[in-house]
Amino acid sequence: VSNTDYMITKNNIHLLFDFIKKQKKTKSLKISQKNNNFELSKFSYTDDIIINKDVIFNCKIDKSLKEICLIIIPLLFKHKKFFIAQLGQSLDGKIALFNGNSHYINSKKSILYLHSLRCICDGLLVGVNTVIKDNPFLTTRHIKGSSPVRMIIDPSLKLTNRLNIFKDGHKNIVFTQKVTNKKLKNTTIYQLPKKNFTRCLYKKIIELNFKYILVEGGATTISNFLEQDLLDIIQFIIAPIIIGSGIDSIKLKSISNLKYALRPKSSLYKLGDEMIASLEF
Repeated sequence: VSNTDYMITKNNIHLLFDFIKKQKKTKSLKISQKNNNFELSKFSYTDDIIINKDVIFNCKIDKSLKEICLIIIPLLFKHKKFFIAQLGQSLDGKIALFNGNSHYINSKKSILYLHSLRCICDGLLVGVNTVIKDNPFLTTRHIKGSSPVRMIIDPSLKLTNRLNIFKDGHKNIVFTQKVTNKKLKNTTIYQLPKKNFTRCLYKKIIELNFKYILVEGGATTISNFLEQDLLDIIQFIIAPIIIGSGIDSIKLKSISNLKYALRPKSSLYKLGDEMIASLEF
């Protein structure tokens, strides 16, 4: 009998993600839920969760979390490591107004999805301007689970200890081009060469043994990674609004012919009133 007395919630969904990440690559998984633990099952139609080409839940799960699982679980099932970028944008491709205001283009469900992405990743990468402008925490707060190590790209080392990321005790890594003795709380600073800086920090992250990296922003950081072919996946969370003018989500070098346009493998998902376009390279 399926464990219908148990339910997948924001308090235990991270355990399901962690369980799937630990499994060997296979054509299918049959999972039973016992209390807040998950284990492989030898049964078939009575399993709580069945993962093949699709994800089937025979257990109770909140609708919004089910939508999130149908996007994230196939990624974990397919990839044992990745660099994934995520952008929340309007229908016309804007992530903020020219004055920087972006609260809020996307819905609460997309915030929950973002925090789910954070909880499956061991590293979260952002540019320094995002940190200074928004002063975010960059933690997993809306669901239970470990927060990733925050990684900040700060070529000229503009960060100060007054920012929120240096006040909560969580670990940070800063990548800079500047030789310095500057000290930032709970932070390791790596000085990298100016030449091929983005590629060097990509290699450094791999060298540090991180496997799942969320490149969260901003637009310049994600565009640099995309242009240098350093992303495995990029996801656009598209809100049903038109802004008309503002900061573009992606800005790449101009091309002379559409045959040079990027045409990755794509999947479309519904998330509440929004759509997620997930592109794999």
